[in-house]
Amino acid sequence: MPNKTKTIPSIQISWAEDSDNKGVLELSPRCIQAGIISMYPDRSPQFNRMHRLLDQKSYHAIAKSADRVVGLLGVLHFDLYFRDEPLRTAYFLDFRLDPDFRQGITAYRMVKPVLERERNSGVRLGLATLLKNNEAPMAFTKGRGGIPASLYLGDNKIFNIVPIRFRRPDPRFSIGVPEPGDIPELVALYNRFYSKYRLAPRITEEQLLAYTREIRGLDLSAFRVARLDGKIKAVVAAWDEEPFKRYWVTRKQLPIRLVTTLIRLVSLFTRMPARISNNQPLPQLTLALWAHDDSTAALASLIRSINNENLGGKYSLIQIHIHEDDPAMEALRGLTGITIRNEVHLFTDTLQLAREIQGGKGPVHLEFPGYI
Repeated sequence: MPNKTKTIPSIQISWAEDSDNKGVLELSPRCIQAGIISMYPDRSPQFNRMHRLLDQKSYHAIAKSADRVVGLLGVLHFDLYFRDEPLRTAYFLDFRLDPDFRQGITAYRMVKPVLERERNSGVRLGLATLLKNNEAPMAFTKGRGGIPASLYLGDNKIFNIVPIRFRRPDPRFSIGVPEPGDIPELVALYNRFYSKYRLAPRITEEQLLAYTREIRGLDLSAFRVARLDGKIKAVVAAWDEEPFKRYWVTRKQLPIRLVTTLIRLVSLFTRMPARISNNQPLPQLTLALWAHDDSTAALASLIRSINNENLGGKYSLIQIHIHEDDPAMEALRGLTGITIRNEVHLFTDTLQLAREIQGGKGPVHLEFPGYI
């Protein structure tokens, strides 16, 4: 009897076109992110709509087998500032591979042309945020196969607030919605705040206005400011990303199932947040564009106020990204939540730049384009 040999399917690597939208969306459910909540990101109806809003030069590499999309890797560009110098940065995102193609070099074949394209474009930095303890993508941070080693810059803490308890804001601060006339003061606050970090973005009035006018759910009515003696001391936007991205829940681990059961029982007597259900999108708010003027107390009051606004509301979780070494972590004290961690990895165009950044002081601050 002749030996049977397994046929290795041919893989084609190319740049994604709009016509690939259906295939890309169909890939996501095959790439479950396992954890205390197993889920996958759903970017329907158009997988790259948010990327194009933020960066017209954003793109995705795809891997296809027999016209089926089996791999994806996206790139979004923005500036990060180091020592007040803007450094063009490529943020690598949406790295997915069909489970049937995770053995072999398909992932490497996608990564290689993306890196070559970015090197040729003059990009200085490459940024990747990788789920803690997810070993598969870590292979691309070790300096193998012609890919430079990354500089590990600590962990971003993704804190998911469960809005089940009233938390009293600091009464010194008045909390409200900013007006268009507050834009210049907000921009000045943001840039003072960002300048205190080793690596962080900057923002202009035009950019902030573009966010509030062009990104659905991120208009000024989503922002909250804390004032002291009439001066804005902190700002945050409570953004529902659902028009662009939602996490589709496939399975809950025992702790989440117990919390869900408890919420169902307690909801008979008082208002509770929406339950997390299998085969449904995760009802979630994202706290983005947050900053404070040397006042973590003001930021804490804003976060507590948003928690209180959503008691018994339609959101199960209110998510905020903060670097683990950021003093702003103090603003989360006393809140009920679930923590996930992302490792921050940075690639540089020269070894000298890597050494300079490594020797810099302070944590890294990433705004929503750097973790969307």
